[in-house]
Amino acid sequence: MKVRGLTQSSETQQLTAEADDAQTARELVEAQVPEGYELIQVHNAMPRGGRVIATAVVRATAVTEIEADGPDYITARDALRAAVPEGHRLLSIVADDA
Repeated sequence: MKVRGLTQSSETQQLTAEADDAQTARELVEAQVPEGYELIQVHNAMPRGGRVIATAVVRATAVTEIEADGPDYITARDALRAAVPEGHRLLSIVADDA
């Protein structure tokens, strides 16, 4: 049996921006998100001084397809999981009926 899966990098990057208010700080962070990345979290903090510091976490959006096979689904699934590159996460598993 053959199975296919989609993997995505699990590595993240942090971005920061500082502004007078939370909305502007978020807009500044969003403007920094590189092409091919998605914003997955924004945290606002207001330390002494009254300025808002937005800290964002971004992750690459690219996905890669991988394949594995085995005599049955369980074996093929386990082989697929073992084939996931370090620093990546397995998003889905699909049994290939062909």
